[in-house]
Amino acid sequence: MKLEEKLKELEEILGKLENDEIPLEEAISLFQRAVILYKECQRDFGEMKMKVIDVMKELENKPSS
Repeated sequence: MKLEEKLKELEEILGKLENDEIPLEEAISLFQRAVILYKECQRDFGEMKMKVIDVMKELENKPSS
């Protein structure tokens, strides 16, 4: 699943959790899914950050033309 899809699903879950009408068991299930998505997004952002850092290092070490 792409990061954008994870963020969209997370946003949808948060919207549902803000609704007082959902049963407790469903709210707990949604919360568990949200935690999983949050952790995956954190990991994905960390990987992207490392890629950006690598690119920046390459640019710093590349001689000017």
